[in-house]
Amino acid sequence: MYKKLGILGGMGPLATYTLYKNIIDCTPVEKDQDYINMAVLNASYIPDRTAGILHGGESPLPYLLEELKNLEKIGCDLIAIPCNTSHYFYDELQNACKVKILNMIELTAEKLEKINAAKIFLMATEGTIKTGVYQKYIDKKNIEIIPPAGEEIKEMMRVIYEVKAGKNPDVSKLYEIIEKYQKLGCEKIILGCTELSTLRITGENMIDAMDVLKDKILESFGVIKST
Repeated sequence: MYKKLGILGGMGPLATYTLYKNIIDCTPVEKDQDYINMAVLNASYIPDRTAGILHGGESPLPYLLEELKNLEKIGCDLIAIPCNTSHYFYDELQNACKVKILNMIELTAEKLEKINAAKIFLMATEGTIKTGVYQKYIDKKNIEIIPPAGEEIKEMMRVIYEVKAGKNPDVSKLYEIIEKYQKLGCEKIILGCTELSTLRITGENMIDAMDVLKDKILESFGVIKST
C-alpha cells in the first residue's frame, strides 16, 4: 500500500485543484486522518508544453525532472501528473524517477480496452494530438483513434487557454464537434486535456482521462476496489 501521493501540478493550476478536489470528494471519511496523505506541488512556472514540444519554446523537461526530485525528497511514493501533454516525456520522467509515476494516458487506454471500445475521438491540446501521445498506447489496444481537424484543434486550444487565463469559455462549439464525431461512429469521446476536465463537459459517451487518473489514485491507496 502506498503512503504518500505527490501531485506534480501547475499545468494548469485549475486542473491541479480539480484533481485534488475530486480525490477529496470521492474519499469516504469520518475524520481528517482518513484522507490520502498527499503533497500538491503547483509548479505553474513550468514552460508551456505545447510550445516547448512543437513551436521552439523552452523545454519543460528539465523543470519536470527537478520537481519530481522535490516530491521524492519529501517522501512521496506515488506520483500523478494532471497534464496530458507532459506525458510526451513520460518515459524520460519515469526513467529518472525512483518513484512510480502513474501514466494517465496508458490508464485511459486500458479503460478503453476493458469496455471494448473500437473507435474513439480525442479532444486535447495541439501538442498532445500532433505528437501522438495517445496513439502510442491506444494503437497497442487495436483501437481506432480519430484526431480532430485543424480548425477543431484551434477551437479546443481557444477553450483550453481561456481556462488557463481564468475565463469561463463558451463551449458550445465543442459540443457540436462531439456530436459530429459521434455521428461518424466514435463510441467514446476522450477528454485528453485537464483544462477540458475542469469544464465538466458531460455526455454518456465521454471518458475523462483525469477521472481515470483519480480512480487509479483512489484504488492505489485502498479507497476503492479495482474494477
